[in-house]
Amino acid sequence: MKRFHLWCAAALLPLLAACSFSVIPQAEYTETRTFDLVSPGPIGELPFTIDVDAFSSECASRYKMVFREEGNRIVVDEFNRWSMPPGAMLTKYLTARFAAPSGHYGLDGRPAFELDGSVVNCELNKTKKQVDLLVHFFIIEHGSDDFKITGTENYSIPVDGTTAEAFADGMNKVAAKFADHVVSVLKEEHAKRAGEAKSAPETE
Repeated sequence: MKRFHLWCAAALLPLLAACSFSVIPQAEYTETRTFDLVSPGPIGELPFTIDVDAFSSECASRYKMVFREEGNRIVVDEFNRWSMPPGAMLTKYLTARFAAPSGHYGLDGRPAFELDGSVVNCELNKTKKQVDLLVHFFIIEHGSDDFKITGTENYSIPVDGTTAEAFADGMNKVAAKFADHVVSVLKEEHAKRAGEAKSAPETE
């Protein structure tokens, strides 16, 4: 009889093991995805050069995407991330956009400006379906202690959906708008200088 009980116990072990595996749910695997900005082509010849310093990041999260939901609830996504902090991504984008054809800044007689700043906010608003980017920047001129332009640009770009892909697409559009704004500011400054030089009295 004792041997029969041992045989029954041994026969039941595989069945019990199978039951335990069916009762305990399998952990669901969620892939962590990483996004980056596109690498734009150089803007081309300008009457000045723009050297980009490293932008800092003051956002709610450095690498993880940030979403704003109803009631101004901030959600930091654990599974959708940026390849680098938003400030560093913007730096890389602007550096490629403002790349000097010669590879040298300010060595060909054109005014040479230096761009720096910080990304203060970077999020996708799910309620409004828009990407919000707040950038503080300043521009100085190489070789000049008097010239300085500072500004804060607040962008809200409508996006098609509330996914991480929509967020990345919106960020590309925002980066392009900010690059265009910097060029516009410096073109205005360059035109102002040209006008002043033209109206200045000639000296013998």
